[in-house]
Amino acid sequence: MNNKLLIEVIVPLLEMNFEIYVPINKRISAVIRLIEKALKEITHGYYPSKNNSVIIDEKTGSIYDINITVKESKMINGSKVVLI
Repeated sequence: MNNKLLIEVIVPLLEMNFEIYVPINKRISAVIRLIEKALKEITHGYYPSKNNSVIIDEKTGSIYDINITVKESKMINGSKVVLI
C-alpha cells in the first residue's frame, strides 16, 4: 500500500480514536471529508456535519493546510491527528 497511509484520528468531540487509511495523493480537505464520512458511519449518523473542520498534528499542534496533499504534509504511517 504505497499510495496510502495508516493514521490515527483523535476526535475530542466524541471522545474516541480510530485508525483510517488515507490516500497520499488527496488534498487534506478531501481527507477531512473522508474522515467525517467514516465518523458518520461509525457513529450511525451521530457525528454532526461541519463545514470548517481541520486536522491538527497531535505532536506539534500545527494545523494541516487544507490545500496541500497528504504527501506534501509530511504525514507518515502512524501519524496521530486531531479532528476539530
